[in-house]
Amino acid sequence: MSTLDWLSGTPFEDPHQAQEPGEADEWVTINLVLDIGEALFRYGAGALEVETSILAVTSAFGMKDTDADITNQSIILNWSPQGKIPYSRVRVVRSWSANFRALSEVHTLVTDIAFGRITRAEAAETLLDITRDPKPYPRWVVAASGALFAGLFASYTGAPLLDASLGFLATLLVLGVTRQLTIWRVPEIFTLAAGGFLATAVAFCALIFGVEITTSMVVAGGLMILLPSVRIVSAIQDAINGFPITAAGRLVSSLVAFAGLTAGIMVGVVLTGQAGAPEIDVTADISRIYHPALLAALVFLTAVTAAIVQQAPYRLLLPTGLVAVLGFCGVYVGELMGFGEWFTPIVGAAVVGALARVVALRLRAPQLVVAVPAMMFMLPGLIVFRGMYQIAISESSTYRTAGLYEIFDALIIIMAIAAGIVLGDVLMRPLTKRLQSNERTKGRQR
Repeated sequence: MSTLDWLSGTPFEDPHQAQEPGEADEWVTINLVLDIGEALFRYGAGALEVETSILAVTSAFGMKDTDADITNQSIILNWSPQGKIPYSRVRVVRSWSANFRALSEVHTLVTDIAFGRITRAEAAETLLDITRDPKPYPRWVVAASGALFAGLFASYTGAPLLDASLGFLATLLVLGVTRQLTIWRVPEIFTLAAGGFLATAVAFCALIFGVEITTSMVVAGGLMILLPSVRIVSAIQDAINGFPITAAGRLVSSLVAFAGLTAGIMVGVVLTGQAGAPEIDVTADISRIYHPALLAALVFLTAVTAAIVQQAPYRLLLPTGLVAVLGFCGVYVGELMGFGEWFTPIVGAAVVGALARVVALRLRAPQLVVAVPAMMFMLPGLIVFRGMYQIAISESSTYRTAGLYEIFDALIIIMAIAAGIVLGDVLMRPLTKRLQSNERTKGRQR
């Protein structure tokens, strides 16, 4: 398949094509392309985004006979010009960072290269500036936003003010400890286990001291900020777009992270039970206590705070919140129509994925940057806690089986949300052809 055919339907469709570079420029161009691919991968882009960006950049710089192979942590670039010795290079990506601002700027850089707005030297200098620039929000803002997200999420699930406040404080503690463990290079599974343990321990210690709270809601709020949601969405996206090896690697790492998180919950439940924490009834139905209009406001704020935690650029905060509210409307309609707990999140996620594509094209950012924070309110943190609690505290095989079912249910919902986001993006591609055409026309007029 030719490069132009492969780029059809992507934001880089019909790119500018330069003349073939001279031999002195080939290695410089290849290094720049690998630097761009590495930056995209490090900041959370999916395999399709990385591959299409590489092909668009190489085509723009005259290297048309290019192939790229993406795994979960490496990029293999092969250039086979006719009549010349082929070049192959491998770049291993060894670190990841939550920085949606940098991801958006690299995406914009690729767009400028693809449509001939910037030279290679300018592109290399711009990429260096992007990777060196500090993140838009300081650490204390990110920590406060993460804690606020936990409190807002708990309120959305039906927690009263006291429960939400305790979730806020617990998440501050969790984020502080997990960040320090990350600095010490503790493996992620143990870092997340520590976070899950702390969130659970704080809630159950409050019960020991007689504080009247709904424990499951407090823990659920604290869990959401720790879930590897970006990785899961990228993995499902890679699987659907035909990158099975990359998807498998990301799914395995996501499941390992999920296992660490749930193991921490289990340890917290067992140890606080030994310390005298009372048993709680996790089988009781919990319903939202606020009016739908207030719930929509809570969803807006959860999306904005989640975007801040992911270091999204300022210009995307308000649109991300609005996309989340419309996604909540889809979830609410699905609940009213009785679609069930598996299908309803798909409806909301498809709405989020479709609108995120439109917003991302308008604001020159990857769809993932808008979609991931906007879908966070749908994640099943309450179900995760219920399942682990039943497994950890019960001596009955019936309740343990029910707990395993809850965990399986949560995994299915998480994957359904990720698939719904990709589905929404795919469904909107034909409808955004004109928008992409307008962007290309504007780019060539600059």
